Amino acid sequence: MAKRRSPLSSRTSRAELPASDAPEWEVISPGVRLGYRKGRGTRGRGGAWLAASRSREGARVQVKLGQADDVLAADNEKVLSAEQARERARAWAKSLRTAAVAPRPMLTVGEVVDRWLEAREAEGMKSVYDARSRIRTHITPKLGSVTLVELTADQVVRWRNGMAKAPKLLRTAKTAKTRRSVTIAADDAEGQRRRRDTANRTLTVLKAALNWARDHRITDDDSAWRNVKPFRATTAARVRFLDAAEQKRLLDAAEGSLRDLLAAALMTGARFGELSRLQVRDFDRQNETIFIAESKSGKARHVALTSGAAALFGRLADERASTDLLLTQSPDGGGWKPASYQRGLRAALEAAKLPAITLHELRHSFASAMVRAGAPLMVVAEALGHSDSRMVEKHYAHLAPSYVADTIRRTAPNIDLDVVER
Repeated sequence: MAKRRSPLSSRTSRAELPASDAPEWEVISPGVRLGYRKGRGTRGRGGAWLAASRSREGARVQVKLGQADDVLAADNEKVLSAEQARERARAWAKSLRTAAVAPRPMLTVGEVVDRWLEAREAEGMKSVYDARSRIRTHITPKLGSVTLVELTADQVVRWRNGMAKAPKLLRTAKTAKTRRSVTIAADDAEGQRRRRDTANRTLTVLKAALNWARDHRITDDDSAWRNVKPFRATTAARVRFLDAAEQKRLLDAAEGSLRDLLAAALMTGARFGELSRLQVRDFDRQNETIFIAESKSGKARHVALTSGAAALFGRLADERASTDLLLTQSPDGGGWKPASYQRGLRAALEAAKLPAITLHELRHSFASAMVRAGAPLMVVAEALGHSDSRMVEKHYAHLAPSYVADTIRRTAPNIDLDVVER
């Protein structure tokens, strides 16, 4: 019987494979496998070649070999054909088995998260402030002194559970002797959900750092954290947003540089970090756009401006040097720092008699207004800087004009419940 041809051998057969973050594997020699991954976010760039084998100690090791020749021609360096990938996988596996075993350092969890954070900063990580804060507040005090070889799954689970039960920490003055906090009541379902969500987000930071240590062969054993799962049903799909009248009340209650910051957030949907880094040269007066060079997703984008937003940025850019910050906190040109706007925002919300919201939720107001006005969800996703429309569909699809909703309203029973007086 003829031998079945591998689905990885040709561009045509690979093109028929479904896009998935899970690689397609084939055994190419004893103990050596070649993998092909065409992730859902490749966006037409083609797939990548992987190899997997065992180290001398018996631990499973995986490596990326290079890009597949799905789009570009193979050059046997960065872009590989199937046969070139097989040869490179075999050579890599052979070197893995014959390489001298280097002693691994006995690092603590605290040292690992510090190294991971340093590496991510060098790679241009955009959420450094949040990760550093979680590490300093939740990870280092409880797990920082534990070595990786001593870390157990029970420790990680207890640490996760402890975060969910701990009081919520509040902003505290630097001169204060004790940290302010508030205990969440057991019957406060929303408060308890938020505590579990905080624990989940911090667990994600810890696992990212420990997985980095595993991938860099600082450790081979990830059993202490691999199967520790986050709490379920903690992320609320409902988002808060301000309608047009509430937005005007908020801006009327704010003053000066804070008013400019809030208006920019409402009219661009940009994140705080993106706004705080904008320079005068990022505003294109002729085309009425701003250029966001650095975003959370790592994808630069141009945001088209309405006439009101163009007038705002035009005023901020007038008679300023091209490298000056557009949005400044102080008259001397000092930029906004994380959390430096919060006290002013709270005061403006109170003055406007609006519920407490975050600056990030002004981004939701921008997106919801576009969706309600009929903007396609993919256009909204592009404006927000998302790589696809999944997040927009999750949070805003119910606001969009809908054939399903219109049909239900037209055809479903509409019962008149007016009470007749007896």
